Amino acid sequence: MKIHGEWEISLVRNVLVRTTAGSFNEQGTLACFRDTQEKAPVGTPWAGLTNAAHWEMSSASSLQAFPQMREWAFQHGCVCLAVIVPDQMRLAIHQRQTGNLPEHLVHYFSDMQEACAWLTSKGFPFAPADYPHAAFIERTKPAH
Repeated sequence: MKIHGEWEISLVRNVLVRTTAGSFNEQGTLACFRDTQEKAPVGTPWAGLTNAAHWEMSSASSLQAFPQMREWAFQHGCVCLAVIVPDQMRLAIHQRQTGNLPEHLVHYFSDMQEACAWLTSKGFPFAPADYPHAAFIERTKPAH
């Protein structure tokens, strides 16, 4: 089956930055997870920053894979995860479907500035200027 969804993943110091766009099916989610596993700095403490500002939802089977992905991350050195989902409806669906982990582990934000401040407070200095996927975000901006 064809992969649905787009993503970019980069490691900036000890912050694994993942940016997603479009609608994901299970194959897209699993492919993105494989890329995450390959790029994660396993063996050292790290933080995750997921920019899902242009995420356009996922299939139910895709969303059900999220808890296992997060479990893997926290078992392999991830200390905390900041997730940017500015749209309240998508945020509620994302949280409900992916499991509510404690806010000291997974925290949701409406913008990059807030997410960066939280990561910095957790010991992972990161500024909006460090964000490596500006061209991807611009390219995947929804038409509406």
